[in-house]
Amino acid sequence: MRRHSLALGLLVSVALIVSACGLGGGETSTSTVAQPPEATAAAPALKYGADGCNHQVPPAVDAQRATYTEAPPSPLAPTTAYTVTMVTSCGTIVMALDTKVGGDATAAFAALVRAGFYDGLTFHRVVPGFVIQGGDPDGTGAGGPGFSVESAPPIDYAYRNGDVAMAKAGNEPAGTSGSQFFIVSTESGAAMLEPLYAVVGHVVDATSTDTLRTIDKLGVADGPPVAPVYIWTARLAEAK
Repeated sequence: MRRHSLALGLLVSVALIVSACGLGGGETSTSTVAQPPEATAAAPALKYGADGCNHQVPPAVDAQRATYTEAPPSPLAPTTAYTVTMVTSCGTIVMALDTKVGGDATAAFAALVRAGFYDGLTFHRVVPGFVIQGGDPDGTGAGGPGFSVESAPPIDYAYRNGDVAMAKAGNEPAGTSGSQFFIVSTESGAAMLEPLYAVVGHVVDATSTDTLRTIDKLGVADGPPVAPVYIWTARLAEAK
């Protein structure tokens, strides 16, 4: 149990310490602003193969992404419920955002989704029976959006299968988050996690759970999946 929990922390440490080095130095990073993608744009109609995946490269994979010196403004209204729908190369994942537990981390995640930040990125890390991790603009585990926020979960929080949480470096405070996120893929995997990672949402339906299983099958040990898994689009919407 502890081995897997530490593995997440150590791998994410290597990934995000690199990006964090550029945030606190003497130079101020340039901030660019991307126009939000059209909210009513139709989701791509992908054809999936025998393994449940589409192995085409999405057109947004080489898109210029915004960089930030601070978290973008929250697009969330206080009394409204929201979902994020990710169309991936292995199926669709719908997550209900959790503003109560996730706070600023949920707001920042939603803002990045609204800006189209995740379109064309990959799930660069798939650990079978544990987590799938994505949201790195570098695709290596070393990238981020140029900012971080902190929203520590309750000290007694127990992760569940389908929880969406933000990755952080092992030496960062609990709840630190940038753009990299992970989704817990099994209940046994959830039991391996300590309450250190900001919880921004929860997978909401059986179709999304099936997508998690499909991606999980592409994992080998602890690292990249055997075939690239892309986020074709990620869209924010008010819950129906």
